[in-house]
Amino acid sequence: MAAINVSGKELRRVVIAASVGNVIEWYDFYIFGSLASILAAKFFEKSHPVAAFLSTVAIFSVGFLIRPLGAFLFGW
Repeated sequence: MAAINVSGKELRRVVIAASVGNVIEWYDFYIFGSLASILAAKFFEKSHPVAAFLSTVAIFSVGFLIRPLGAFLFGW
């Protein structure tokens, strides 16, 4: 396999672009995880706060697990 010569400027540009893309991609999960207790109180029964929080965490988990499938389907 032949070696590819990449300049420092090009490499830096690629690393910065990949980092910005990764931050944007994971920002929604960070917000959802940070606000899980508030979302549980607003969208689920108030009489069972533990069940409401676990339901919110379950929704978060489903989104986290299905994300690679969506990436495969829409990135095809």
